[in-house]
Amino acid sequence: MPFDYLWQFLNYPVTNQEFYEGKTQANNTKPYFNFNDSLRVYEKQSNDERLIYSANRVEKNGLKNSLLFDRLQHLKLEIENNKQTKTINTYNAAVADYNDGITQLNEFINYRNKQFTPKKTDSEIQAMINGSEVKLKEAKTKLGQITSTDANTVTVIKQLTKSIDDATSQTKEQQDWLKLYFSKSNSGRKSMFYKVTWMGIPLN
Repeated sequence: MPFDYLWQFLNYPVTNQEFYEGKTQANNTKPYFNFNDSLRVYEKQSNDERLIYSANRVEKNGLKNSLLFDRLQHLKLEIENNKQTKTINTYNAAVADYNDGITQLNEFINYRNKQFTPKKTDSEIQAMINGSEVKLKEAKTKLGQITSTDANTVTVIKQLTKSIDDATSQTKEQQDWLKLYFSKSNSGRKSMFYKVTWMGIPLN
C-alpha cells in the first residue's frame, strides 16, 4: 500500500481506512482520480512541488498508523529544509551581487578621484557606474524573492536592504554628476573634479 495514493495507479484510489477494512475493490461512487494526468503533472513539477503535493495526498488519504504519520512528518521536514536552503542560497546570492555593486562603485569613485586617468571613452566610464546600479538592483530583486517570516531572517534582510538602498543612492549621485560632466566642454570637465569617498564595505 503506497503512502501516496498517486502510486496506486487507480482512478478510484483505496483510502487507508478502506485498506484496513479489506475494501480494496474499485469504488466508482467516489470522486474520479485521473492518475495519468496527475503523473504528467508530476513529471513537470520541481522537487519542492512534488514533496508538497505528495504530503497533501498522504494526509488526505488518512493517517491510520504511525508509519503514515512518520512519512508525512518526513515530507514536511524535507519541504521546510529545502525552503531554508533556498532562502540561504538566495540571500547569499544577493550578498554577492551587493558586494559586486560596492566594488564597482568604489572602482568608479577611485577612477574619478584620479580625474579619469588613464583615459577611457565616455561610454566606458558610464558603463563603470551603470554596472554598480545593475548589481545593486539584482541584489534587491533576490531579496524580494525571500518569503521567510523567521525573525532572524527578516532582520538580516532589512539590514542588507538598507545597505543596498544607501549604495544605490550613492550610485545615483555619481550618475547625476557624470551626466553633468558629460554635458560640459573639456575645460568645464576639468573644473568638476574634487576628491570623494565612499565607505561601502562588502559583506562576508
